[in-house]
Amino acid sequence: MRSSLPIVFVHGLFGPFGDAVAFHPLDRFDCSAPDLDGYGSSAERRVTFRGQVQALREHVTAQHPGSRVHLVAHSIGAVYAFTLADQSPELVESVTTVEGNFSLADAFWSSSIATLDQVDAQVEIEQRLSDPVSFLTSDGIPATPGNVAKAVEALAYQPWRTVWDSASAIVAATAETGYQTMLKRVFAGRAVHLVAGERSAEGWGVPEWARREAVSSTVIPGTGHMMMLERPGMVRASIGRLLGPG
Repeated sequence: MRSSLPIVFVHGLFGPFGDAVAFHPLDRFDCSAPDLDGYGSSAERRVTFRGQVQALREHVTAQHPGSRVHLVAHSIGAVYAFTLADQSPELVESVTTVEGNFSLADAFWSSSIATLDQVDAQVEIEQRLSDPVSFLTSDGIPATPGNVAKAVEALAYQPWRTVWDSASAIVAATAETGYQTMLKRVFAGRAVHLVAGERSAEGWGVPEWARREAVSSTVIPGTGHMMMLERPGMVRASIGRLLGPG
C-alpha cells in the first residue's frame, strides 16, 4: 500500500538525486524527481532562480495533481524547495533539507565561481566536471570502479553553464536579507526535517533556531555531502522512516 502523499526529490548543483532504481526501496510511496532547468532532459534551458522554482512547481502539479507532496531536496535544491513551500504552501506537506543552503556559508564553492568571469568560470567548472576521481575523493568517497561510474553520470548531468548560472542564482538568493525570514515562515508552517552526512554534518551551517524548530534531525552514518551517491540504500531507508505513515 502506498503512503498517502508523494515524495518529490530535488537535485542539487551536481547530478540527479533520485531515479527509478533509487525509488525502488520506497515503492510504497509515489516518487518522482524533476530535471530542473539546465539539467538532464532540460539541459538546453537556461537557469534562473525564478525559473527553477517554477519548474519545480510545474512538476508537482503535473505529476501529482491535487495532492500535496513531501519535498526532499539536496544542497542548493533545498533553496528552491523552501521557496516553493513559501510561495505555494498548498502544494507542500513537508520539506526535508539534505544539507541544504541556510546561508552563504553553505555555498562556499558556489560563491567562489559566481564571482568569476565567463572564461575563468568555464575553465574551473569544466575541470571539475571532467575529473570524477577528484569529485569523489574531495568528499571522502573511495574511487572504486562503481563509484567512479556513478560520478561520471552525475558530472555529465549538467553542462558547465548550468553550474555557473545555478551558483550565481543561489548566491544571490541566500544573500538577500529576506531569505532567513522566508525560511522561518516555512519552518513555522510546515514540517521540516534535517538530514546530514556523518562526515559533513559539522560543517553544515544550520542556525540554532532551525535546529529547535525542525521536526527531526538525522545523520546518515559513513557518508558525506554526496550521500545518495555513496550510500543510497541507507539514505532511502532514512527518508522512508521520516516520511512514512506513523
